[in-house]
Amino acid sequence: MRHKLLRCRFLMFITLALGIAWISCSLPCRASEEEQRIKVIDRAQKSVVSVRTYRKNQDKPGIGSGVIISADGFIVTNAHVVKNAESVKVQLFNKKIFNASIYQLAKDSDLAVLQINANGLIPARLGDPEQVKVGQTVITIGDPLGFTGTVTIGMVSSLHRNVETKGIKYRDLIQTDAAINPGSSGGGMFNMRSELIGINALVYNGPANGYDKAQGLAFAIPISTLRKVAKEVLASPSHNHASASASDASDSTKHSSSPRRSGGRAWLGISGETLTPEKATDYSIRVKNGVLVKSAAEGSPAKRAKLRSGDAISAINGQTITSAHDMQKILEKYHPGDTILLNVWRADKMFTIKIKLEAQG
Repeated sequence: MRHKLLRCRFLMFITLALGIAWISCSLPCRASEEEQRIKVIDRAQKSVVSVRTYRKNQDKPGIGSGVIISADGFIVTNAHVVKNAESVKVQLFNKKIFNASIYQLAKDSDLAVLQINANGLIPARLGDPEQVKVGQTVITIGDPLGFTGTVTIGMVSSLHRNVETKGIKYRDLIQTDAAINPGSSGGGMFNMRSELIGINALVYNGPANGYDKAQGLAFAIPISTLRKVAKEVLASPSHNHASASASDASDSTKHSSSPRRSGGRAWLGISGETLTPEKATDYSIRVKNGVLVKSAAEGSPAKRAKLRSGDAISAINGQTITSAHDMQKILEKYHPGDTILLNVWRADKMFTIKIKLEAQG
């Protein structure tokens, strides 16, 4: 009897010890996940703006959201948010309000690019569309029903969804269970690296006849579509990016004059940003200075060389790169047809890539 009692006490002790150990391990993990989520939101929300539109015979302004894609005043939103607006106002994260003009309207894609007279903005980091996976955690930020800067969290429910509603044929949408409501349109969908992977677009309730109203079917326009529509803005060196491409999307309409470039400029074909120690840590990159690649344009020398989002370029032909502006200045010394050697970091590995530059179209 005594032996049984001792054995029971021993088993209770072991169970209690294991329970304490599990709690000790799980609490830091949960805390770490929460801290990461807070960090992601803190970075991403600085790039999300409120959009208000004003139309004739409309008592209250239309409500929408937008995402900064350029440090010098370019913002993407949905075309349906600003269509037929007499005036548009944008409020930044710091509460400053600007009048906005419609720089580009792509009704077929339901995207629009706005322009405000501002500099030093914090553009969103653009994600890699090839890295978006079903089950991936996503965070959406926008102004549902006018509640500015609302954050919701969910996951990628499916990819490449096609939806036709309100006269728009959406293609290759990202489906999510994260809450999106009227006013969220034009806001950002971000991954857990604070990278923009989609533009919140719509909630689909099903066809008009034959279905009860569906819930939880929210969709975002993928970053790949945004890249095509806003290619010129994202590519321009004056817009805080390394040079990519000058051609326009076929379904886009200009509402103002576009930045001009000389036709003989050497073209590498990346969109990038200055690498900081913080971003280097995020991507586990050992080098602390250079240019962080955000994307490689389709058909570009960089794409053929298999440069990808998250790579860091630290030198060109042995010349150290300290910023995106520095890289642009270095590239200006070369001509189409020249071959350059890039020092590229991918996480903690460094390798060299030989690339033949082409003429920028």
